[in-house]
Amino acid sequence: MNFISVLLLCLSLLSVSPLRAADNDDDVYQEDAIKPFLETLPEAGDEEKEQPLVLPRYPHEENLIEVDSARYGFPYRLFVDSASLSVGEDRVVRYTAVLRSDSGVDNVSFEGIRCVRRQFKRYAYGSVGQFYPLANNDWQYIRQTRQDIFRKLLADDYFCPLPVGDQAAELVKRLKHSVDYAVPGDME
Repeated sequence: MNFISVLLLCLSLLSVSPLRAADNDDDVYQEDAIKPFLETLPEAGDEEKEQPLVLPRYPHEENLIEVDSARYGFPYRLFVDSASLSVGEDRVVRYTAVLRSDSGVDNVSFEGIRCVRRQFKRYAYGSVGQFYPLANNDWQYIRQTRQDIFRKLLADDYFCPLPVGDQAAELVKRLKHSVDYAVPGDME
């Protein structure tokens, strides 16, 4: 067989295979594998109505719990204010995050994480001892980018799935005893 004949034979086999799979209703891209997960998500608009925003007190050093973020290459020290940590009836974990640079400068924000959708919302930034609410604060998906890595860490290892009982107290316990309570990659 000459080169052109072999090439034509290969091309014809490649072009027939996908058509044959599609004709047999095969799940070529294995889309059926994610259906059980998608069925557990609430429909858009089915989530509990979000609670009105109530800003916490500005964080005090004695209430800050340090969370190990160095293992992810995060360039800041991460602290969560235990006094601000709450879980609302809308199942949103609200907390104050303090990102501290090596030079001691703090970046403070009050945020929420919605475990079921793997989303976060920034409610306010903190500066000079008080919070400043954000006007445009829509829910955003937690990404695996450097700027969201601390949210991913909090959601994956500490906040989600939500515990039973006194949820805020259990989340504080998870943060304080990270080795015992970390739940890697398990989302509610």
